[in-house]
Amino acid sequence: MFGKPNLKILSLVTTTICAFTIFSEFIGMLHRPNSLSDAIITRGSKVPRSSIAKLSMLYGEPNPLYERALAAHTPHNRNFGYSMYVLREKTLPGYWSKPAYILDQLLAELALPEEQRLKWLVWVDGDIVLMNPKIPLEIFLPPEDKWGHIHALVTNDHRGLNNGVFFLRVHEWSVWLMTATLGLEIYEPDVELEFGDQSAMGIWVKHYLVKLLIKSLQERFRDNIMHVPQRWFNAYAGNRGETNGLFADPLSPQTKVHANSIKEGDLLVHHAGHKSLRAQRMSPWMDVAEQHLPQWELDLDETGYEKEIREFWQNEAPKEKKRVDDMIKKEQNDKKKKMQMEEAEAAKKLEDSKKVAEDKPAQGREKQKDLEKRGS
Repeated sequence: MFGKPNLKILSLVTTTICAFTIFSEFIGMLHRPNSLSDAIITRGSKVPRSSIAKLSMLYGEPNPLYERALAAHTPHNRNFGYSMYVLREKTLPGYWSKPAYILDQLLAELALPEEQRLKWLVWVDGDIVLMNPKIPLEIFLPPEDKWGHIHALVTNDHRGLNNGVFFLRVHEWSVWLMTATLGLEIYEPDVELEFGDQSAMGIWVKHYLVKLLIKSLQERFRDNIMHVPQRWFNAYAGNRGETNGLFADPLSPQTKVHANSIKEGDLLVHHAGHKSLRAQRMSPWMDVAEQHLPQWELDLDETGYEKEIREFWQNEAPKEKKRVDDMIKKEQNDKKKKMQMEEAEAAKKLEDSKKVAEDKPAQGREKQKDLEKRGS
């Protein structure tokens, strides 16, 4: 069970590791040339440096498609003054390098004088294709007058939290969220994390492990998180053109409209899932993004973003608690049904195996009788 002593130990260990990581990175940077592992500064731009920066990671075997996807951020970064930091070396197994790198960057920013810090970090997965460099990230930020306590903007798909793209305020709250995300696998090894760090973060975002967490920890993060429409900055390709549902043609109109499907003029498209088909799915979108076609690169006032976002914060944001309660209830019901189906399937297999075992002696006796009959 999580308790205050365990949380303090986890915090101390994680903070120590991250402090060492930051120091090591600094020493390492003194001995290597600037590269994409350092900040992609908005060279050639007269736009002042934004208080928002992007984070991503790309390491392992060379992947030209993912490199192109990273390069597609360059005009967007120059247009609005965004710095972009990309992790180039794997630091932890699986995708756990992701929350570790975010935590590293948060601590580095918080170590600066407040007036020099970034205000927000935006994580962007490598399978994202930025489609419209004319859309500023600032439009998605919560209005400070009423929603200044919101420190994370996240989105859900049909399977729960999808953290392919999400916003984190540079704040100690965000440090604790990433610390808790990293620590869950170690301190609660029996918890099923189907999608690794994403599932761990999703648990803290919705805090539904009631049996594991004390009340104060259950409520630690929820009040500072807002679920926003997925299409805003984490859209999927959806159905476009004459395809079989696995591929979408960015030059064809939508054949089936989904709430989370990208529309012309939207910021980006996320090619999550179907890893074996990802290159085939991403390539057409990458080709279109590099052509800077006018039907995709609409000016902000030509899109519906501003009206949609304004109405969300006015009408939908106040319903966040109920919306998340409903999501938790649905996930728990779905999990219960899945367990019941698995139990029923296991019981049927057991019954079938018993029946086979019972039938074998009878079949043997019948076979023996048949042999005796033939012999006589």
